[in-house]
Amino acid sequence: MLNALDDLASQLQAIRTQGVYGEKGAPSVPSTPTAISVAALKGFGTVAITHNSAPAGAQYVLQYSTSPSFASYVEVDNGSSLSWSQYLKGQRLYFRAASRFPASDKSPFVYYGTQANPTAVSF
Repeated sequence: MLNALDDLASQLQAIRTQGVYGEKGAPSVPSTPTAISVAALKGFGTVAITHNSAPAGAQYVLQYSTSPSFASYVEVDNGSSLSWSQYLKGQRLYFRAASRFPASDKSPFVYYGTQANPTAVSF
């Protein structure tokens, strides 16, 4: 019986660690990424996310859109990776990124350009 309780406690701790849960439940939203940069070369796009002092377990979401208002967008779940590449030839796109923990909401977005005036990139 004692071994079973010890195993259960170990499993609960593993769930808390993997989901970045605290003893009071789901985690708060992580800090917003610091910056996002976008490069275009021969139809390929490369996005780099900078997140100074990124909290352990942070994951990243990238969105791109043909509209600066992001009325419709494509969302990329980028996991823990801070870079992303895709063939985007012939498109003119706007980009933004946010961070999250596996069990949290997204942070506020950081924009390529500014939120009020996102910068378009032509591929």
